[in-house]
Amino acid sequence: MFDRMSARIWPFGAVVTAFFVFSAHADEAVFASAAVRGPQSAVRLLTAGAARAGVYHLGVEVELEPQIITYWRQPGDAGAPPVFDFSRSDNVGEIDVLYPTPKHIVEAGSEVAGYDRRVIFPVHVTPRDPQRPVSLRLAFDYAACGTICLPAKAQLSLLLPMMGDSPFSAAIASAETTVPRKLAESEARRLVAVTRRGGEDDVWIVRYLGSERATDLFAEAPEPFYLESRRGEGDNAFELRLASCCSAVNRPGAALAARVTIATESEALEAQVLLDVSAGATSGRQLKKEGAVFATP
Repeated sequence: MFDRMSARIWPFGAVVTAFFVFSAHADEAVFASAAVRGPQSAVRLLTAGAARAGVYHLGVEVELEPQIITYWRQPGDAGAPPVFDFSRSDNVGEIDVLYPTPKHIVEAGSEVAGYDRRVIFPVHVTPRDPQRPVSLRLAFDYAACGTICLPAKAQLSLLLPMMGDSPFSAAIASAETTVPRKLAESEARRLVAVTRRGGEDDVWIVRYLGSERATDLFAEAPEPFYLESRRGEGDNAFELRLASCCSAVNRPGAALAARVTIATESEALEAQVLLDVSAGATSGRQLKKEGAVFATP
């Protein structure tokens, strides 16, 4: 008796299971682009669903094979940053690509800033006309690096749904929480101190003055320069050293505009700084200039 009832019930259960599997795949097709395979990686566009307060929340998802990395917007002395080109999109008024806080990764003897396993770059899209659909087209260039480093390209497209619940909304929201918080001028002056290290040119000490422990620091300088960072002596102290991609490049002027991202135990913070690069400067104090923390002799 039990076997006969099971035989009758099973086909219905199979139909229900198949319906939900089909429904899940249908949702993914609406809220995600097709994945494009690249060297040791795969990329796709995800959307969190309908616009909120006039802004669509999306993500560019990069899945990486084990032992493979990709790079932050300024990796350091090696690596290539990702390039996002949305110029062929329709009905787009403004696009803002955000970068999650990276990690320092040792690659071929160098330390670079980047990501491993999986990263979602959050993207905020404001339509030109909110009453019309938005069609996104992304030409995405990135690098997937392991034993060898391979350039990768992906052409992605997605018609943004104007209603509905996305299965990717939680993943995109989680990625947005890893984006550094930009400090206002007054907060930056209170939380970040920059001084010149005595006796050395082009070396500075950055101290985080907040109550939490600073776990890492990432620094950016305008091309062709870059800033090497490492933990310094003392609590929440980091050392910055100016470098250049090309030995023939002249030194910058009296001050170099830079940006630091400080990772703490609970969040990451971003601040603008000006680094004094005048010859012979050996010590520093903190001044306000142009809304940034400014190190000067």
